Amino acid sequence: MYQRIIREHLAKLGHIGRNPRHVEAWMRLEHRTFDALSPNQFRAEVDMAVSNMDECLDEDSEALARSFCLQSTSD
Repeated sequence: MYQRIIREHLAKLGHIGRNPRHVEAWMRLEHRTFDALSPNQFRAEVDMAVSNMDECLDEDSEALARSFCLQSTSD
């Protein structure tokens, strides 16, 4: 569910092509659940996750996603 929402926010923020699993993993470092985040907070967290991803290798983001056991979803 969250990956679909993240994908939509990524598109709105101009981050087409980013892996939603990786974004979710970075977000989960700060938030165990996203239910309490307002839509604006959620978008800000997506943007912050992308900034974090810019500072590391894709392999690092993939390892982080795997550490949270995040599976890829298909729409």
